[in-house]
Amino acid sequence: MKNHIKEYLLLFLFFSSYAYSETVVLSVPGPGSISYLPVYLAKAISADKAEGIDLKLHYVPGGPLALRDLDDNNSDFASVGLPAIASSRAEGMPLLAIGQLTQSAMFVFMLNSDLKKQVRTIADLKGKRIGTSVSTGKARSMGVMMTGYLLKRAGLQQNDILYVPAGQDREATRSALASGTVDAMLGDEPFASELIAKGTVVSLADLYHPESSNKLLGGPIVHAALVTRENVYLEHPETVRKVRRMFDRTLKWMAQHSSLQIMEQLSGQPGFDSARSEAIAPILERNAGMFTETIEWDPRAVENTERFFHEMADAPNEKKLFYSEFVRN
Repeated sequence: MKNHIKEYLLLFLFFSSYAYSETVVLSVPGPGSISYLPVYLAKAISADKAEGIDLKLHYVPGGPLALRDLDDNNSDFASVGLPAIASSRAEGMPLLAIGQLTQSAMFVFMLNSDLKKQVRTIADLKGKRIGTSVSTGKARSMGVMMTGYLLKRAGLQQNDILYVPAGQDREATRSALASGTVDAMLGDEPFASELIAKGTVVSLADLYHPESSNKLLGGPIVHAALVTRENVYLEHPETVRKVRRMFDRTLKWMAQHSSLQIMEQLSGQPGFDSARSEAIAPILERNAGMFTETIEWDPRAVENTERFFHEMADAPNEKKLFYSEFVRN
């Protein structure tokens, strides 16, 4: 009898902990982008429950829209590119970055396959139409900044190419590339690999492999970062700590498991059907080091990301912004 009472008590405590979990809404691009795997995985492996959180993910087409969600109080946390956070901070958004999830720029420079004989390097894009992703009035997307940076490093000037909006979702981007409306564009994974497999595009350069990141970008880059508003950080410090611990737990789990095990956990989550899982697993296998093993900031990655941001700054308020003003542990 005593054993039964003990079992019932344990079950009661187990379900009670779920019932009284604190709800946390987090805006994130997706679903299905490899850049934000730790965010999707935190929910899939119940890392949120382990910290007494009920994580609710709000999917949006891009980082600037996730930041607008945060600024409009539709969410209290978001995961976006660190340069996009800096751009918004420079425009007056009261944002604080509280941890990093990646240390590679997880992009592929995609080229319309019809042009593969004419264009072999980024420098060969002179005179071509370059697709751009979504931005908002208060935030430039990391993809837009990275595109400009790579073109600049290749020796191309602003008037050497034509920027063309390529839509706010993957289907619009796919259509723009397939129809020839744009000749080239930066894309995330596994979207880029899916288009390559279908023959729609070829890769001019991938940035997510650490060696490529060092060669093209001068070192590690913080792509996906965790961000909140200043009032949340100051008024709800324990919630911030719980969220950070949740992602710390998730990153450590990722480091200890294979790519196949990661994809097994994500199976059934929004944006992860069997075809997508098959596309992502090999990308993870051949690019070890894309994700950090802890939520804590890597000083070298933060410094290199700040250098990149200042080089691509297009306004005085961005040039004067230093990451120490808003990056927090």
